Amino acid sequence: FVPQAVRFVFYIALPCLVIKGIGIGIDFYSESNIWAYIVAFLVLRAASLILALGAVLFTNWRDKYRSKGIGHVAVLWLSLTWISTVIMGVPICSAVFGNPNLGRKYGILAGVSSFIFQLPLQLMFLECHATEKQSRLNLPVSDEEDQSSSEVPKLDCTMVTIQETTDHSNTPHGGEDQEQEDVIAASLSTHTHADGIKWWSLVHVEHLSSSELWLKITKRILRNPVLWGIFWGFVLSLSTAGKYLRCPSESCILGLNWIPLTLGWLGATVSPVSLFAMGLWMHGQGTRQLFSVGIFKLSMSMVSKLIIVPLIMVGLAKGLRLSDEAGRAAILIATLPISLASFSLGRQYQVGEKDLAANVAAGTLLMLPTVLVWNIVLDKVGLFPIASPAAVTPSM
Repeated sequence: FVPQAVRFVFYIALPCLVIKGIGIGIDFYSESNIWAYIVAFLVLRAASLILALGAVLFTNWRDKYRSKGIGHVAVLWLSLTWISTVIMGVPICSAVFGNPNLGRKYGILAGVSSFIFQLPLQLMFLECHATEKQSRLNLPVSDEEDQSSSEVPKLDCTMVTIQETTDHSNTPHGGEDQEQEDVIAASLSTHTHADGIKWWSLVHVEHLSSSELWLKITKRILRNPVLWGIFWGFVLSLSTAGKYLRCPSESCILGLNWIPLTLGWLGATVSPVSLFAMGLWMHGQGTRQLFSVGIFKLSMSMVSKLIIVPLIMVGLAKGLRLSDEAGRAAILIATLPISLASFSLGRQYQVGEKDLAANVAAGTLLMLPTVLVWNIVLDKVGLFPIASPAAVTPSM
């Protein structure tokens, strides 16, 4: 049941939610702060990429050789800003503002830059990592394996590849993949040290000129149903065609009302189905496997994700002059945990699996207290004040 439910969410429910949220629910010509809100998350992800690059380069400089490569940059970047903006962002914002329409708007718009900016670069980094690993270890990948891996969805749906992760965790050999990752990492470090690769060289330039690599990345992006949902949502909104599906309103065409109703009905299943499957994944992994990284390392990851990243968003919200409502939503979404999709990416490319699994689990467990604390702090200091949900009447 779970694999089929995951595919339903990723290929049907989530695109429907995105199309209705952007194409029908948002008017880019009349609503203020929309573009600034999108830019805030774009800049946040760019700043996090710089931080990830700096952390990896510092580690290599300290070790006096390239002990970590572009794949580790991808893992750090995932752990900072591959936020579950829709699966968790929509219900959290809906509860905070007392309005499900606002929850959908801010949750979906927060994820736009993850698909148009972070996703392509993330795939490039991980494909370069895989290419170097194969060339150094001489591990050919069969066409069947490559085709099956390329069909695995790994985007901002919390449940993507839950089928793959639960299958591994429920077998007695669930830890063999991690042991293989450790052996490969040690082998790569030995090779890079012996070959005299400079500490600042994170990727071989010749890999970037590979047409096969770029073709693979392009195929994966074009096969992404959520990205197509964003595209058609923007088309509907920017062309103003979405106003004819916005009911009730003066421009609504009643004969077409079944379209937004159907999209809304399917989109409403995203969060409950996804969170249910995520609970099954965490149960299947077990506490020991989820928290197999060191306490200090996990603590630093949580401080970075739950404190530093939201603080950066506070500065961006002030700098971009977001409204109180948009600013509060941006900060709270920035505190949310990373998507389970980040772990599935690490598993597929055999890099940072333990770190990403621990980040997903710990961030999810700390999500509610983190949101509550940030809400209280923002209220106390008077930053981006909002009305109490009890005083807000949801608009239909």
